Amino acid sequence: MNRTRTQFIRSHLADLSRLPVNETQGRSWISGRRLVDVGCGGGLASESLARLGMRVLGVDAAKENVEMARIHAQRDPALKYLEYVQSTAEQLMEKEAFDVVVSLEVIEHVADPMAFVKSLVDLAKPGASIFISTMNRTPIAAFVDVLVPEYLLNVVPRGTHDIKKFIKPTELSQMLRAVGAETLDTKGLVLDPINNQCHLVDRDYGLLRNIGVQANYIMAARKTK
Repeated sequence: MNRTRTQFIRSHLADLSRLPVNETQGRSWISGRRLVDVGCGGGLASESLARLGMRVLGVDAAKENVEMARIHAQRDPALKYLEYVQSTAEQLMEKEAFDVVVSLEVIEHVADPMAFVKSLVDLAKPGASIFISTMNRTPIAAFVDVLVPEYLLNVVPRGTHDIKKFIKPTELSQMLRAVGAETLDTKGLVLDPINNQCHLVDRDYGLLRNIGVQANYIMAARKTK
């Protein structure tokens, strides 16, 4: 899933700057831009984003996550523009604003999603891109993201996810709009267990609204204020 989310982010950054997605010169605008990965965990997404050429700051409130991310990043000497700090988004926004703000699979764990979204938007410069991925509050998501990994396969600790805290795309868009950001795009993240791959799918298929975002999804937004 990490590779697919990175693909979505890079594609949007290229589109916004009218740059090619798959050519080397497509890095010219991205290179040197400042990106923050909020709730970076072990840093796998931060590393992928840093390899696009951006200066990446991974932040996490958990000290052990930051330490693990630093150790993992040391394996690749090319990640010289990647750094990690132990912090919350609220603490960080008092110090710096960013060209790109990313938060992947974090919002479904926070106590106050609205306050968290506001902190992400506050971290962004005017016109900056914001990317959030999470899980829809649907029976399909309950099966795919809770029942299967936590109770059938036992690959995720039980109780990690609470379906009541999952957020519908319309709700997330409303939160972003309320704090000064507009939604640009939403794509579903669909896992293919047979080939061990993840694919981006459109949100709607003809008259079938939201059919592609019934479980995991990623949203692109832009700060307007």
